[in-house]
Parts: sequence; C-alpha cells; structure tokens
Amino acid sequence: MPIRVGVVGVGNCASALVQGIEMYKHNPELEPIVAFREIGKYTPRDITFTSAFEIDGRKVGLDLAEAILQPPNNATVIFKPPRLGVTVRPGPALDGVPEGGLVLKLVEGTVEDVVKELNSTNTEVLVNYLPTGAKKAAEAYAEAALRAGAAFINAMPAPIATSEYWQRRFAEKELPLLGDDTQNQIGATVLHKTLIRLLALRGVRIKHTYQINVGGTPDFVNLMHRRGDKEKTKTAAVKMMAMGQEFDAYISPVAYIQFLGDRKIAHTLIEAEIFGGLSIRIEATLDVHDAWNSAAVVTDSIRLAKLALDRGIGGPLISASAWGFKNPPVHMSPDEAYRAVLEFIEGKRDR
Repeated sequence: MPIRVGVVGVGNCASALVQGIEMYKHNPELEPIVAFREIGKYTPRDITFTSAFEIDGRKVGLDLAEAILQPPNNATVIFKPPRLGVTVRPGPALDGVPEGGLVLKLVEGTVEDVVKELNSTNTEVLVNYLPTGAKKAAEAYAEAALRAGAAFINAMPAPIATSEYWQRRFAEKELPLLGDDTQNQIGATVLHKTLIRLLALRGVRIKHTYQINVGGTPDFVNLMHRRGDKEKTKTAAVKMMAMGQEFDAYISPVAYIQFLGDRKIAHTLIEAEIFGGLSIRIEATLDVHDAWNSAAVVTDSIRLAKLALDRGIGGPLISASAWGFKNPPVHMSPDEAYRAVLEFIEGKRDR
C-alpha cells in the first residue's frame, strides 16, 4: 500500500526527497541508501507524493516534478521525475517568507485551503520543510494536519513536537507527531554529538567546542537573518550528549557563500582534558550536499509515521524523533535512538 505524503515548502530538501524517491521507484535495481530497509511492511518505494504547498509564485500551480527544479532551488539534480500529477497549491505565508529576497512573487492560501487539499488528496503524512524562523506558519500547517487527520513531521526548528500543546492535541486525535528539526543522515550535528558522547563516555573533560557552518543554498541566505532557532537546536543537541558536563559551546551557521551551491561545509573543534589535565584537540571537517543529506532521514521518518498511524498511535513518537531530529522531545545518543527505533518497529515499545 502506498504512503500518501504531502510536502510543505518546495525547496531544496523537498527536491532531494522527491528526486530520490522517484529515482528509486524508476530504477528497481538500485538499493535505497537508508538506515532501515523495511519499516513494518514499508520500503522507500511505497512513498507517493499527493500534495504540496508553497508561497513562491514561481512554483505554485506547477506539477511538483517541475516545481522542485525552479529557482531559487539549487539542489543537485540526479534524477528528473516525470509529471507526478501533484499540483503545488498556495498555503499561508505568515512568518514563512524567507529573508534575502528569495520569494519574488508571494502567492498565499489559507489553512482552510490546506485542509481541503489534504482531505481531497487523502494525504496521510505531512512533511514541514518551511524555512527557519517560520514558527507561526509551522503551527498553521500543524493545525491543518490535525484537521485533516494527517501525521505531521516537523523538519525545521520551530517547537512543534517539543510543545506540550501540540503533543496533547496530536495524541487526542491519535495522529503521530515527529520533530523537531531534521538531523541529517551524516550531518554536522550527529557527527558532533557522537564525538562529544564518546569523550564523555571515556571520562574526558570537555572544555570548549565550536561548530561553524557555511553553505551556498537558499537556506543559508535565510539563516543569515534567522539563525537563532537553528543555533538553539544544534547547541542543545550537542550539549545533551555530554552526560552533565558543562562547557563553552558556539554552534552556528556563519556565512552564505554562493559558489558552494548546494554544499554545506562544517568545521568542528573540540578542546578537552585527559588524565593529568593534559590537553587534547579534535578537529573535523564535513563537506556534504546539504539537501540530499536530509532525504534519507525523512524517508525513514515518513515510514515510521505511517507505521504509527497503522497502529493507532498518536502524539510524539519518542524513538523516531530522537533518532531523526536535532531537538526531539527526549534526547538520546545516536546508538540509543537507533535501538529505540528498532524496538518500535518490532512492536516492543509503544512510541
């Protein structure tokens, strides 16, 4: 059975997700590169896109397969999907207009319009890819998902899955809620978390750390004006791995560099002390295609949300959120979160 999925925000991340899913569908000999090959009875090829929402006039009204290729998107194109029969509809703008002049012509809809589209397309899982800083708009789409009976995946930093208000409302409707802020397949945050966790487990005293990110995507244009939420989620995710240690941390996107295109480069430094008070220093550089780095995690999250829907489980999915997101309701180390997801898939834990 297909999993009927809607996307909010047809930017780079949506582009990578749609390209990747359709590429694997049209090339059955390719094995999807994801953490979980099957989740219940679902594989990545079971994902079907049924709705999409935007406020950029260059994308609204187009088929989703065309819209993902429109500017200012600059995600690497590895597969051009055929027409999907999904028309991009306008949604509420509110605070969801990105900074930096990225939207040339604003086209708006209402929450009621979104609910109507979700219902008419029988969308089961709604993925929120709105830009950082779009808290009110994220809440509007969460409300639309509730009214339409869809699970909600909050792939951006706005506090939805971590909000007691939204947790309660999704639980009451028996609708799964995942988030907040996608943790990439092998991104700067999960790498940084793993290093900090390793040092803490080995009894090393962490003194200082920083992680600075530069990139050439439209997301970085927006982040230069709205970096606050991203700084908070990334810093909290890293510090939670230190087993109670206190240390100085600076974690932030610091520059938009146009010629990098869809790449993000993250520089991480950790300074610490070992036995005897002697110093150690760890430096790591990660260079990734940013949008594609998120697609695998969202692919798994969609299937985990659908599995929860099938089981009638509503409210925050603790295991899936801890594994796939920077700021989940409950933080876990990467290995703990992975085991928790396996237990959820096997039916050994409720959420």
